[in-house]
Amino acid sequence: MNNKTINNILIALISTLIGILLISIGFISHMLLVDDSEITQKEIDKIHESITNNSSSNDFNDFKVIGEIYDVLKDNYVEPERIDKQQLFNASILGILRSLDDVHTNYIDPESFSFAQSDLQGTFQGIGSTISLKGEYVIIVNPFDGSPAEKAGLKNGDKIISVDGEDAKGWSTEKAALRIRGPQGTKVTLEIQSANSEEIKSIVLIRDNIDVPSITYVNSLDRSENIYDKDGNIVNDIGYIRIKSFTENTPDELKVALKKKESVGVKAFIIDVRSNPGGLLNETLQIADMFLNEGIITIQVDRNKNEDITKASSKTVTDLPIVILQDSLSASGSELFAAALQGNNRAIVIGETSFGKGTVNTVKKLSNGGALYVSTARYLSPTRQIIEKLGVKPDIEAKVSEDDITNRKDTVIIKAVEYLKSIL
Repeated sequence: MNNKTINNILIALISTLIGILLISIGFISHMLLVDDSEITQKEIDKIHESITNNSSSNDFNDFKVIGEIYDVLKDNYVEPERIDKQQLFNASILGILRSLDDVHTNYIDPESFSFAQSDLQGTFQGIGSTISLKGEYVIIVNPFDGSPAEKAGLKNGDKIISVDGEDAKGWSTEKAALRIRGPQGTKVTLEIQSANSEEIKSIVLIRDNIDVPSITYVNSLDRSENIYDKDGNIVNDIGYIRIKSFTENTPDELKVALKKKESVGVKAFIIDVRSNPGGLLNETLQIADMFLNEGIITIQVDRNKNEDITKASSKTVTDLPIVILQDSLSASGSELFAAALQGNNRAIVIGETSFGKGTVNTVKKLSNGGALYVSTARYLSPTRQIIEKLGVKPDIEAKVSEDDITNRKDTVIIKAVEYLKSIL
């Protein structure tokens, strides 16, 4: 796939372990794409004609049986109240896609897709958190600073047991997001079970307008803009920047952040992409290019094994030393970014092996207002390392412990500080 001819393709979603979707900003996540490609009316008419055509030689003829099954159920099933045409329609699509054994190729219904199309506008209404599917329940991941979710005390790993009294067991992240989102000022009641706890708490949240900058100077653990060395001293000569996701605004936001930090005399940067679910492909490539003046950023391999190699330009925004922080929830775009800088010896990576989402997805808009997100390519690191299912391995392993969380002490940042001090 030629990324120069495709505008705003996402590096898309994760698997069922972490199918992260943003509640407050709709569904910007590892899987949502913004692309103008669509199934044309001519193609739609051909499909419709094929499905209703009695010719046995037609590739689509067998799909007519789905309609026959629906008619039989509608007229004969013992519990007619359970025959919901829309649910059966969605289930048939889900069955087709599951047969591919590819969690990155998904159907998004019209209502969900309408949210997706406004995800990159910057202001949304909701509770302000990302969510992820873990086991039979959706969990909270990364409440946004100052959001209703953060103010209510929701934390990473909190399990959503119910929404407004409706049992959430078995919900998809899409369904949970649709139930939890809503207009500013309205209430939503969540039953929450914290990690490592049997207690279930009921929490009432007031939905709000949420501005979602993709760049922050506040680290997620101690909620401070300060970073510290191992002796507890504030470090002023190293700039800390956290990228929460890769959106349309991220390149401009990051340029401002880098210049702001350099203007106060920092000598190196810590770029934190922990729990970053990814985002837009073109914007991710632009950001990686900010730090590189030569070399390969990424290699995309399509269905025909053709390779599209993206190379760095000669212009950089900063030449200062870089450390990238990642964890097991860093996925998709954040993995491409880390692999690009690591593979060109431009940065070292500290943290855990990343999630392993190395698929490029594109969106095909459908005639009913929904969309199909299709895996169209795999991407490789500059050193041709496979990222899908394997992730990006850190140069220095580090992980925040339970004691660190309790004490609100980010030992991974401290390790990055000590490394940078050793080379400055």
